Amino acid sequence: MDQIRPFPPTDFMDQAEEEEAIRLIPAPDLKKWVVANYLTIGGPLYNPDHDHIAELLHDNEEFLAFAWASSAYKSKQAMVLGQCEKVMFNVGGWRKARQEQQMRDWFGFVPTYLITVDASFCERANDTEFCYLLEHELY
Repeated sequence: MDQIRPFPPTDFMDQAEEEEAIRLIPAPDLKKWVVANYLTIGGPLYNPDHDHIAELLHDNEEFLAFAWASSAYKSKQAMVLGQCEKVMFNVGGWRKARQEQQMRDWFGFVPTYLITVDASFCERANDTEFCYLLEHELY
């Protein structure tokens, strides 16, 4: 890889250790790294399976955003280390406005898709494990 992989911010991890709730923050550095390494032809981890994502991002930078979560969460007895989701607000009124505002405050826009990864896992994972997680979420 021609770039050092991104790590979650130290102050975020320190603050998360002091709280019981899962914290989330935007990860624009992670998006930049993924685009350069996975989605750019000639990138060290380039995969043509993801060309559709690169094309959509080329047409619309707001298509995809990334976030760090302070820890994994449990779903059906399995630990979830990453998740790619279509951003949808199935509520109305102030709830919808509040959720959209959160996205705009974080990213400056409401993304179409959001990839969230467990920062505590990424902090201690080796490069192979880290890259495997991101590759998995791009599918």
